[in-house]
Amino acid sequence: METRRTVRGTSARNFKSGLSLWLILWLVVVKPGGVAPCPKLCVCYPMPMTVSCQSQNLTIVPAGVPYDSQRVFLQNNRITELRADSFGFETQVLWLYGNNITWIEAGAFSNLRVLEELDLGDNPSLRHLEGGAFRGLEKLQSLHMHRCKLATLPHDLFHKLYSLQFLYLQENQLHFLHDDLFSDLVNLTHLFLHGNRIRTLSENVFRGLVNLDRLLLHDNRIRQVNRRAFRDLGRLTILYLFNNSLAELPGQAMKDVQGIQFLRLNDNPWSCGCEALSLWEWFRKARISSSEVMCTSPSQRRNQDLRFLRELDFALCPLPDPGSLAGTTTTTFSTKTRWWFSKHKPASSSKSLYQKSTESVKAFPFSAVKPQYLPKASTESFPSKYELSEDEAALPKVDPEEYWTNYGNEDSSIRCFELECPPGYDDLAFPSSSSLPITPSFIQLFSLTVVTFSLHFLFG
Repeated sequence: METRRTVRGTSARNFKSGLSLWLILWLVVVKPGGVAPCPKLCVCYPMPMTVSCQSQNLTIVPAGVPYDSQRVFLQNNRITELRADSFGFETQVLWLYGNNITWIEAGAFSNLRVLEELDLGDNPSLRHLEGGAFRGLEKLQSLHMHRCKLATLPHDLFHKLYSLQFLYLQENQLHFLHDDLFSDLVNLTHLFLHGNRIRTLSENVFRGLVNLDRLLLHDNRIRQVNRRAFRDLGRLTILYLFNNSLAELPGQAMKDVQGIQFLRLNDNPWSCGCEALSLWEWFRKARISSSEVMCTSPSQRRNQDLRFLRELDFALCPLPDPGSLAGTTTTTFSTKTRWWFSKHKPASSSKSLYQKSTESVKAFPFSAVKPQYLPKASTESFPSKYELSEDEAALPKVDPEEYWTNYGNEDSSIRCFELECPPGYDDLAFPSSSSLPITPSFIQLFSLTVVTFSLHFLFG
């Protein structure tokens, strides 16, 4: 009896041990089998869950990627299209660079709600994107689209990408950027646009980028920068504009980037006439690390650095036109000043340069007028250490009150339009209100003088 009890107890313990062993095997083998296996031609790694399918000549996104994969690497394949049903998993990092992607369907990434990094770079056949291509990626922090031969970007491409911090668009074929293209990217800190074909920067092109830290625009074809183009970039510290086609840059545009620390403007055809005055004044006050800004025109300032020009070099520049949106230094000359120019410019070009209509004249350089003949507001405005040359002393003296009185109506009192104006006409055409007494005898004398000159012109 004792022996039977011993055998029976031993059998019960063996049964329990065997049952426990099978339970352990089931937990180890069968339970993990509930998770989708690694896709064919891919390698999977745990902690964090990573699916690597790179360089396998895949033409589509493979099926069977585990839903909880945190990183999916599909780079260097031959994938051609990304459709709305291409991604049935939830991941944080997705690499698709080095493929042959030609089309991305709107909403293709909408299932990737927690995606933080998307790399689509080096897809040379990706020339166009639909507006909703990145819809739903509200947690995306880094987006790579470099070297894709993109020619245009839809105006709503980055709509609601509020978390984006890094945007790589360099070395594409972008010719222009829509206004408000980046307006939703309030947290963007790095914007790379170098190596494109951008020609102008409009007033609203960077609106909304209030946290941008660095902006790379070098190696483009930029010719014009609106004076308000950088108005939202108060936190910008690095700006690269070298190797473009810039002849001028509004000083007002640079005043808006108050936190700038590193600025590169080299390898541009800078014009250092009066149009450079506002930028030169900004450089005098700025405390930044800057590249050289070498002048290419006018000829007497070629190969000089704009930053180190003297105040005398801009002493004859007119007042800037407050209505110039591009920031170009322009002016509308008063009647007296314009008449003086008509007398002193070469006869061969007098008729072509002088027009009877109200006009806004480019301040500098003049095609037919030498720099020393540029007008100045007043000789008293020069610092005492500068001595006036004979040409400078001969310039007309126009006080600010007269300048603004005639603004917009410059031809109202011009009676002599050619170089044949008689000697002393300057004093007759522009009498001083303080020196001419208003009496009947004077009026009669003045009228008689006008009639005499009129008869002289009519009958020779």
